[in-house]
Order: sequence, then structure tokens, then C-alpha cells
Amino acid sequence: MPDNQPAHHDLEDVVDNLINCCVNDADGRVSVDELMDVIGQRTFGPLLLVPSLIAVSPVGAIPGLPAITSVVIVLVAAAILLHHDHVWIPRWLGRRSIDAGKMERGLQKFRPVARFIDHLLRPRLPWLTRGPCFYAIALFCLLIGLVTPVLELVPLGGIPPNAAVVAFSLALIARDGLWALLAFCFTIATVTWLVMLAL
Repeated sequence: MPDNQPAHHDLEDVVDNLINCCVNDADGRVSVDELMDVIGQRTFGPLLLVPSLIAVSPVGAIPGLPAITSVVIVLVAAAILLHHDHVWIPRWLGRRSIDAGKMERGLQKFRPVARFIDHLLRPRLPWLTRGPCFYAIALFCLLIGLVTPVLELVPLGGIPPNAAVVAFSLALIARDGLWALLAFCFTIATVTWLVMLAL
């Protein structure tokens, strides 16, 4: 199954689209369904990027939001692994919403970071974002989405795994296998560190 996304998609553009969604929202709250409509339910790279991006941005400090972003990451990754061509979001999750003003302010603070990251992205080692590697990325993201709620019990514990999902999704969007390789290494190192702590 192809990964169903364009070969290039600026991170800053994604952030700007989310900001516009917040600014134009009439009732002052943004639901998961509205965010999914902005992204498109067939573009797996951006669909993985947005929840992980929200989780690592200042918006991620909103109580309850990390749990929502983790569920979305799991659903997107599962859709890839099950060879679905779109992502199914249950009604109860789609109706969940957050304060549009808080989200907009948090994303505004993240825009300079997004602009900087865009300058680092370019098509490299594309084979690391295709075929078996594409599904390996989905599997890693699925596992990260499952364990992140537990890591959230530790202050700032959810940031490293969500940062890995951001890197994976950017790799898919930009066809940048170097970012995928870095994300694989980072995830494995993080898991090893957590296992050592547990022992």
C-alpha cells in the first residue's frame, strides 16, 4: 500500500493550517474531527505528525490532551499496518475538543521551530521511508502511542516518544530517510534506557 502523501509538505504549512483552524472556529473549541478534516484522512504522514506535534508543543501541557493524541497515533499507525486507505476515528474521540485559543497560542510559539526544521528536510535515502521500512515506521509509532500514556506519569516523560513520532512523520512527508534512521536510533536508545531504569 502506498503511503498516500505528497513528496513535500512544509511543517510550517501544517502548523499554519492548524492555527487557521483554531482562529476560524466559531465556538472557541477545536474537535478531533475538525483537525482530521484539515489534515485529510488519507495522508498518513501529516496524520501522524499533527498529534505528535501537538503533544511536543506547548499545547501538550493541556490536561487530557496527551491521551487523545496517543489514541490518534495508535489509530493512524494501525490503519497503515492493516493496509487501510483511510483512518477510522470513533465518534467519541472525534467529538473530543480543546480550547481553540490555547491551541492557537501554543502553535504560534512553535512556528519558529517548524520553520527551522523545514530547512533541515530534503529527500535522502528514500528507501528508508518505503516498503518494509514504511511498515516498520508504522509499527514503531503504534508501540510509541501505546506506551506514551504510561510515560506521561513522569514529568515531561511523553516528550521523547512523541518527538520520535514527529521525526518519523517528517521522514514520510519529505521522503527523508535520514530522519527515519535518526528516529529509529532514538526510539531504540530510549527503550533501552527505560528498560535499564526498570531493572
